[in-house]
Amino acid sequence: MRKLHILLAIPLLLLGYATPVAPPPQDRATGVLVARWHPSGFEHGDDNYNAVFAASDGKIYYVISAHHIDIGAQMYSYDPAAGQVKHLGDLTEASGEKGLKAVPQGKSHVGFFEHAGKLYFATHLGYYNTQGGKEMVGIPPPGYRPYPGGHFLACDLATGAFQKLASAPSGEGIISMTMDPKRGRLYGLTWPSAMFLSYDLASRELRNWGMVSGQGEKGAGSSFRVVCRSLALAPPTGAVYFTLATGEILRYDYQRNTLDKLAACTMKRPIFGSWDPDRPGHMAYNWRQTVWHDAEQAVYGTHGGTGQLFRFDPRAQQIDVIDRIASSKTRAGGFYDAFSYGYLGLTLGPDKQTLYFLTGTPDGEEIRLVTYHLPTRGYVDHGAIALDDGRRPTWAQAIAVGRDRRIYTVSKMREGSSVRTDLLSFPDPLQSPPAPAPVPKLVRSWGADPQMPVPLKEVHACGFDRDGNVLAVDSIGSRVQRFTPLGKWLGEIGTGPGSGPGQFNAPRDAKTSRSGEIFVSDGGNFRIQVFSHDGKFLRLFGEKGTGPGQFLRAHALDFAPDGRLYVVDVDNNRVSVFETSGRFLFAFGRKGVRAGEFRDAHGLGIAPNGDVYVSSYYGPVQKFSPDGRFLFEFAAAGFRGWVHFHSMGTDGAGNVYLAARNARHGNAVVMYDQRGAYVTSWSVREAGCELGVRSVAVDRAGLIHVAVDSPTRHGVSVYSLPGVRTK
Repeated sequence: MRKLHILLAIPLLLLGYATPVAPPPQDRATGVLVARWHPSGFEHGDDNYNAVFAASDGKIYYVISAHHIDIGAQMYSYDPAAGQVKHLGDLTEASGEKGLKAVPQGKSHVGFFEHAGKLYFATHLGYYNTQGGKEMVGIPPPGYRPYPGGHFLACDLATGAFQKLASAPSGEGIISMTMDPKRGRLYGLTWPSAMFLSYDLASRELRNWGMVSGQGEKGAGSSFRVVCRSLALAPPTGAVYFTLATGEILRYDYQRNTLDKLAACTMKRPIFGSWDPDRPGHMAYNWRQTVWHDAEQAVYGTHGGTGQLFRFDPRAQQIDVIDRIASSKTRAGGFYDAFSYGYLGLTLGPDKQTLYFLTGTPDGEEIRLVTYHLPTRGYVDHGAIALDDGRRPTWAQAIAVGRDRRIYTVSKMREGSSVRTDLLSFPDPLQSPPAPAPVPKLVRSWGADPQMPVPLKEVHACGFDRDGNVLAVDSIGSRVQRFTPLGKWLGEIGTGPGSGPGQFNAPRDAKTSRSGEIFVSDGGNFRIQVFSHDGKFLRLFGEKGTGPGQFLRAHALDFAPDGRLYVVDVDNNRVSVFETSGRFLFAFGRKGVRAGEFRDAHGLGIAPNGDVYVSSYYGPVQKFSPDGRFLFEFAAAGFRGWVHFHSMGTDGAGNVYLAARNARHGNAVVMYDQRGAYVTSWSVREAGCELGVRSVAVDRAGLIHVAVDSPTRHGVSVYSLPGVRTK
């Protein structure tokens, strides 16, 4: 992955816009936007580009593409009021090519444009050959005809009837399109040769302006030029603008009926990266997606590889770089996104001042919604799109905001051995803010018992024995102290500091197996020690090192439903898995900032289904399958101000509780649900003072035990969360 240099955005003086609608503050974001599918039943669908649209009738219109020699793209509508999906037609049949046995109309690669009761759009092929990473028009198998060419189509909103308006020449697809409804014009770019087309609705005249960018994607070397995927219309003048891979901007001048190149305006600049336009696999210096901002009489757009937002003023013929609106993870790491072409899901929101952008992450493991309030330059990453069970869809190349205050896209989700592609929607966080955070209730609080022979010096972590008593791990005192749930001291397990059997050197955590044995991570001795329920030493395993089953700093531990023991090792930045006998099974993780890597792994929790949560001290929290396969992440450092995470716990409902610290060294419990969505947070205060928070554990009754400390206070505070399921 390329790293981005830190560059300053160019400030702009924006004139002529309406009174801005203030964007929501960052702390209203939950980090997750819970989505739902709207099944089409099209099992062969596998893609979508641009073709999702919220029409004036309140319905969502979309195309699901197919890359198959016998199957064309399908067009649908979804009625939010009725909750129903309707199949409108096969685009091959809509183009009058049913039974032709030719390469089908496999895609619509363009957006929809509504005018006078009709939707206007275009078709494209979905059957390719790929050579050296370069897509080429698919050579049809014996008995099939070549691709007939893409078409400009119209669909009547009232009747659903399709009308073919014009066809692209030379068997080319139409990959980019815009419409000028005021002047009754359609414009398109063909693929692979990059021919510029104009079509007049009144005269029904199609004009081919010829190839405008070398030989387009048909070429090789210096004649190869990736085709621009977005045509920008300036409604006041009727001019159409688009880019070349080398960065130049072409303009179709409606008034003069000419096609020319802007003399002093280019996308080629260092902030957009360094690209070789002769090589395929990226958008080079093309802009990726554009939208017209009427109040400013300007175009806003994104550059594909970098996610940089720019403003193009057609009157001044000037481009200004505004900000990088890639996901927060991409921005923070300085990465490019996994999909080097960039993302097409950019639109202007209902307030006409806020951009909505669906973008990816460096490893392509999820999609995220970013909003950008233009008047205030307000960037907000609202978080990942997630299903109810927490799974992350991984694709979005279109966006529409419906009247029902939901955002729509066509996305992908792996389900078993197949990939599902369908319409997906989630609440618009700017129009539907999350519910107020639940307020925790203090149940009790306790500390050292006067009967203790060795006073508590710290409660580093707490767990529970098989009877529900609390195990308080005193790392400084090198002991594990046992208390009743009400805080009465029962006895101690182990002594220390020392290195002999049953002696501890800075223990970190204690958990109880299904058989009632108590396992303690003996961090300073690089081992795990096992005790009976009544506190007698039984056995130990582990030693110092980086090899399998060895430790450098064993920290948090927990048991899976199947009885296996998981141990987080801070300095090895991994999770090691053992049988209760101490036999090493496997490990996962390493130091790093990518998905599945850790930045000083500290905390561990296991969900009721066996999924494993691991928190890094410097964020984020990551969720894994029981065998160590990365699932998703949440709670990035800095989200809602929390920057350090010492440890964590989970409850019987799969919620996650982080012992967190902010940049001002304030401490709190921060709670997320099983999907990774923020729920609530609270500090622990006593006599007007805030206490430090070391770790969190939830008992079988759903009560939340927080290990707290201060220079004079070491103990446990117990909370309930009314109205929240914790068991």
